[in-house]
Amino acid sequence: MKIVLCHLNSLSCLPGLNQLFKDIGNDIGMVISSTRFGSRHGTFWQQVRNSVRRHGLPLTLWLGCDIIAVQFVTTVARVVLWITGRPADLATLPTLTALRGARFLKTANINDAATLAAVSEYSPDLIVVMNFDQILGRQLIEKPRLGVLNVHPALLPELRGPCPVIWALMQGRAMSGASIHIIEDETIDSGRILAQAEVAIDGSQSVARINAALFLAGARNLGAAISALRANPTAGSVQDSSRASYLGFPTREEMVAFRRAGLRLCRLSDLFHLLAAASGLGSWRS
Repeated sequence: MKIVLCHLNSLSCLPGLNQLFKDIGNDIGMVISSTRFGSRHGTFWQQVRNSVRRHGLPLTLWLGCDIIAVQFVTTVARVVLWITGRPADLATLPTLTALRGARFLKTANINDAATLAAVSEYSPDLIVVMNFDQILGRQLIEKPRLGVLNVHPALLPELRGPCPVIWALMQGRAMSGASIHIIEDETIDSGRILAQAEVAIDGSQSVARINAALFLAGARNLGAAISALRANPTAGSVQDSSRASYLGFPTREEMVAFRRAGLRLCRLSDLFHLLAAASGLGSWRS
């Protein structure tokens, strides 16, 4: 198998990412990481300003911390390894990519000519998308022989969109999960479902903790989903459109209601747990 992985490097996704590389890492020959700053979405500060205006400061800070913290712990992990000889319990995307000898690409536009050319040259059997913030265009979707799989942290067809964990907590759900589905076109989170895993959740857990648990559950089911697709290219169940719901990023007002309900984006204990495991100063316990 020749697999391309598309991923937005983030702290809360590290447990799932490490599980993914443990299970299928030997088949991953190319990794595409998203970088939006300086793209058509605006500069870093323009995006921060727009996010605060639309979604409020707490959500903006958490999303920024989730992404920027990974760059910090990568540096810390190298220092700890040099001093103690102990590798981090949770390796970051560049480290995992280098250990497998895969090609590493960063792109602000997954559908630009350079990225399409690089994927064409690699000629993958499969593209796997997990925690990626760009929509794949039809040209890219049609390149891999077996298609494109996405790991989504919700039980589709409900809670499509970029923040399903936030909405699951706001709706008071006691159960969520992860779905492995086929990306058939540019419609978000809508393709045939190959596998699902249920995970119990509650309002005492932070978004960061639940996010980590759901992506980990999805990664653990990815191997079986790939096997099913290899055995039968038409495998999977069509999503029930009558049950489908799409929810985007919450507004400032919705995030105020989220906090007033006693819900939290991240608790310090969850943050320190992830940071310690990713920096080589602690271990990860799922």
